[in-house]
Amino acid sequence: MTAVRAAAIGVIGAGAVGQSVAMLLAAGGWCESVRVVSRTGLSARALVTDLEDMCQVTGSPVRAVYAADPSQLVSCEAVVICPRAEFINTSRINVRMAGLNANAPVIAALARALAHYQGLVVMVTNPVDVMAHLFAEVSGCPRVYGVGSNTDTARYRLTLAHLLDVPVEGVEGHVIGEHGDQAVVCASATRVNGHPVEVPVGRVRRELADRPARINAGLGRTRCGPAGAVIAVLRAGLGLDDRVVELSVNHERRWMGIPLRFTAGRPSVCLPRLDAAEARQLAAADVKLRGAYEPLARLHVSARPSWKEKTAVTRTATRIATATQAVTVTSNTPVVTEWAIRYFGPWWNATSTTTPADGPQVIADVNPDRVTEIAQRVADHAHDETVYANTSMLVDRDDDGTVLASQPDGKLAYRAEPGGPLNIYGGEGVPVALAAARLAREVVRGQLVADGWSILHASAVVRDGQTVLTLGDKGAGKTTVGLLLARAGWQLLANDRVFIRREGDRLRVLPWPSAAAIGLGLLDALGWYDQVRERVQRGEQLHPTQHQKVTDALYSGSRTPLWKTSGKELKPQFFPDQLASWLGLTLATEGQAARILFPQIIPGAEPAIRDEDRGVQDADFFTAGTEDRYPDVFGLLPADLPDTEPLLELLGELPRHAMVLGHDVKANTDFLQQTSA
Repeated sequence: MTAVRAAAIGVIGAGAVGQSVAMLLAAGGWCESVRVVSRTGLSARALVTDLEDMCQVTGSPVRAVYAADPSQLVSCEAVVICPRAEFINTSRINVRMAGLNANAPVIAALARALAHYQGLVVMVTNPVDVMAHLFAEVSGCPRVYGVGSNTDTARYRLTLAHLLDVPVEGVEGHVIGEHGDQAVVCASATRVNGHPVEVPVGRVRRELADRPARINAGLGRTRCGPAGAVIAVLRAGLGLDDRVVELSVNHERRWMGIPLRFTAGRPSVCLPRLDAAEARQLAAADVKLRGAYEPLARLHVSARPSWKEKTAVTRTATRIATATQAVTVTSNTPVVTEWAIRYFGPWWNATSTTTPADGPQVIADVNPDRVTEIAQRVADHAHDETVYANTSMLVDRDDDGTVLASQPDGKLAYRAEPGGPLNIYGGEGVPVALAAARLAREVVRGQLVADGWSILHASAVVRDGQTVLTLGDKGAGKTTVGLLLARAGWQLLANDRVFIRREGDRLRVLPWPSAAAIGLGLLDALGWYDQVRERVQRGEQLHPTQHQKVTDALYSGSRTPLWKTSGKELKPQFFPDQLASWLGLTLATEGQAARILFPQIIPGAEPAIRDEDRGVQDADFFTAGTEDRYPDVFGLLPADLPDTEPLLELLGELPRHAMVLGHDVKANTDFLQQTSA
């Protein structure tokens, strides 16, 4: 690797790991410079001199630079933190915890020196899970990762390959939790050449403990393995490599090692499935790490940045638009705005922006204090209760039109003032991102409805701009028809509902962005089950609204449809972009209505036209009164809805077919292509 693809990378600490990291960076040639800081400065100067010699001999273009102070690293793309305080480690158990009290003041001081740093931070100093947590809290830095579990995972795979006498390349498995005695060997999810194996956990654990001990006995410190882990996360976090790295991060308010899948520098959690014993071990690791962290927090986190300070530094924005309408989503965490791009981008236009335009705004922040404040305010006043997105919502309306709402189960709160932005607050990024996506769509929906658009309960596919709409009651086969035609080469516009408006003598159709629900049986029938299961088993994640029973079924290989006691089917839930990346479908952004299908699926039936003159009816449209998932709590819809008569008139002139379909995928597809031509 000789092409320069990253700018400066800082290394704090010139000990065993710091030296190894700096050497790998200088030899790798993929960053412009390495800036080195150490406690006394003497070792940093010496290391820089040594690196200069190496770069000259090898012809590396990387410059080694001495930095006198950590604050001189703020312009770096990434900073590696690996200092070690002076202490004598005599521990035989909890070896990595021995430096807890000695290293904490050093890490806290560095965190204050790098307060609000926006680049990538890689923590190496032990106990790495606690030190990463401490640095993140004191500094307010948004991207802090601790290495440790990645090295543990590498040692696990090497050990298992040796014990089972197989190539290490065929071993898939993770070690997560604490980088220490409470590490969790994910034996139940381990695969060798794609197959489950019996893991000799006791022998594995002994080797995981003995391996670093042998290195320390011979060399004094482990260095090459941790340095390699640092390089792996730097390249992944800076977008140079797409890969899975086990790192200590804040996931659901727990700082411990978990696998992260990096794609173009963006991480997503890909936890392996745990059995009951492993889940208990992970919980025990969490208890231990929290117990170690809390005393340090009381000593060092008193000066942590306020929410106001954090949000002022880290705000991002996404502009979402379709037709002539738009909304801007802003947040103090990129989880929300990146989620909006992923959710809306495949069907509408969603782009990052640094200057939010005038117009409707959704402000979605992680701010637990505001959640508590608004929830208490709603509880203290007379309020209404409704169900929004399948979760109870308490709503308080002030005389001036301000709406305050709380969803206690989701730890979410809302505030909407007439003519002002819609504010969403939550305790964690993903729930806030989900809520922001729903309500951003509702804002655009209100604009579209005010502009004459109606919402039709239909799936839709497009070819050459011509749209086939499929209508019917729940269970009639709307999604099945849409997916069969999309699988046969049509573009998928929507799987459940569409926006539609009459424009002269044509009917323009827009998609309704949403997660796509595809039943296990249909997934299997369409030939997608195995590839979806393989991705899930590798740790890739479907939409978080998916029920855990569905995830469990995919892990186990069950293809049997799952049902709630209410009779509703539980289905895999796909992000819009996964329809393309996982299933190979092409998505459409708009079309012109050209034909209408009314299917009925009967097991064992041969595909055929039914002798029934079914037409589009008022009941096929969604209104504020018939909305079953997203009631208009915040007054986002206009009081006067568009008249559907002009639509019904033009829809009635389109070719339409009532039909019966069976369970033969090929026969159904051939029949649909003939009737949709």
